[in-house]
Amino acid sequence: MIYMTNPKTLRFYWLNLQQDLFGTWCVHKIYGGLTNHRGREVWIPFKNQADASKALADVEYLKRQRGYVYSDITDVEHFALKPQTIKEVLERKQPKTTRSDMFT
Repeated sequence: MIYMTNPKTLRFYWLNLQQDLFGTWCVHKIYGGLTNHRGREVWIPFKNQADASKALADVEYLKRQRGYVYSDITDVEHFALKPQTIKEVLERKQPKTTRSDMFT
């Protein structure tokens, strides 16, 4: 796993070398803004592990040339997927304001 940030543009780039459910080697890229919740996730399949490793190294090199530096993940919970119950999801939702709430 490689995690990099660009301090000038406030963006992050996360690279992984993984196999998908069918055993195909893939470069898994997650990237987006550090100050917003916009981002993207891409899986790029390759014929074998060697090709995927070379592609990962190429992307890493390109990102370093564009100002990205190696970094530690500051908010691990932002990327963590945790099982939740319906009760937990409903408790997190904020109630919507109604029109009558806006005028009081």
